[in-house]
Amino acid sequence: MPDSSDYKNQEFIEKQKKIYKSSYVTIALVIINAVIFVLGSMFFPFIYTIGVMYTPSVLQDGEYHRLVTAMFLHQDINHLFNNMMILLLVGAIIENYLGHVAYGIMYIAAGIFGNLLSMAYEVRNEVNWVSLGASGAVMGIVGFLVVWLVINRKSLALDKSMLVRLLFLLLFVVEACFFQQGANTIAHLGGFIAGFIFGIINIILFNNRKDMEGIA
Repeated sequence: MPDSSDYKNQEFIEKQKKIYKSSYVTIALVIINAVIFVLGSMFFPFIYTIGVMYTPSVLQDGEYHRLVTAMFLHQDINHLFNNMMILLLVGAIIENYLGHVAYGIMYIAAGIFGNLLSMAYEVRNEVNWVSLGASGAVMGIVGFLVVWLVINRKSLALDKSMLVRLLFLLLFVVEACFFQQGANTIAHLGGFIAGFIFGIINIILFNNRKDMEGIA
């Protein structure tokens, strides 16, 4: 006869399915990133030329669009896969918690702030990097999640299986965003900070203390 833990696990799985089916912004972002990667890699390589983050082009030529377009370009299939996996695993949960509009705004804002912080670092240290990828925006989602986890740490500590899942997820995020060869850790850090601040504003200042379905 199934015990209470079986029912709990089944309920958790059903909640996960519901969350992922309704995460329209996350699904759209994954599709857009995948389509742009295929188009840029196979048919229109100039997309990379005009879209990657390159500080001299932004400051000297006024190509401010690069602050946004760079977060939809990826170096190779592994780069794309890692970012999209984190986006799917974490993004859908945060979208369900925040709502589609607020989630989309946070995602774009985190990506832009990550690129701005990278640009400031480059100017200060007189270096010029060519960078691309959704990692800064994705780290914004992680930053928001961390705020929620810290606030709810006491109740979360009671669920050991959930803590193990979170540990593996965070390890995957850290490895994918900070230890990949050629990773722009400054942009990743900037995205994380933006998401963290967004989390403080939403969860603490606006008192959005509800449960995060898919996590708890």
